[in-house]
Amino acid sequence: SNLSATRVNEAQLIEKGRENLLVQSNQFDTTWSTSSTSITRGQSGYDGSSDAWLLQATASTSTARLQQAVSLTGVHTTSIYAKAGTTDWIAIQMWSNHFAYFDVANGVVGNSGSAVDTSIEAAGNGFYRCSISYNASSVGNLWVYVIDGNGSTSVTSGKNVYLQSAQLELGLAASPYIETTTTTAQAG
Repeated sequence: SNLSATRVNEAQLIEKGRENLLVQSNQFDTTWSTSSTSITRGQSGYDGSSDAWLLQATASTSTARLQQAVSLTGVHTTSIYAKAGTTDWIAIQMWSNHFAYFDVANGVVGNSGSAVDTSIEAAGNGFYRCSISYNASSVGNLWVYVIDGNGSTSVTSGKNVYLQSAQLELGLAASPYIETTTTTAQAG
């Protein structure tokens, strides 16, 4: 329960506590809201489950997104598993200046702004884990956009991507996913 504590594991490596600060981290039809999109559960996931979601634009717009309100200060990392649908691109944005674009068909990070770091790594079943690290200082929103391409949040109506298992955590790197329900969850 003390996330600032560390310990030495069996391999003599230092470990620390971790916490997913998002609630309903893979229940995108609950505390999450949508803008110009629909969200459909029961899709094939990166882990072989049917726990992924289809995020589809319902209008040609620059605001087709899934979002959750968050409040944090300091260096944090946001990550989500994503797979190409009828478009290859997503964008992750925290506040107005922390953002990154990801090609989830080819595993490539596109443009980014005010990010401390960005990464994309293959996760299985065509999914990639996309992450962005940034220095946050206020209350705001985590936005995950379905988009047409790199550098713009514009999308054509009907375009879609698959999403699964979002995480927001303190620190400079995405750690193993911790599922949450109505409260945050800790591990480590």
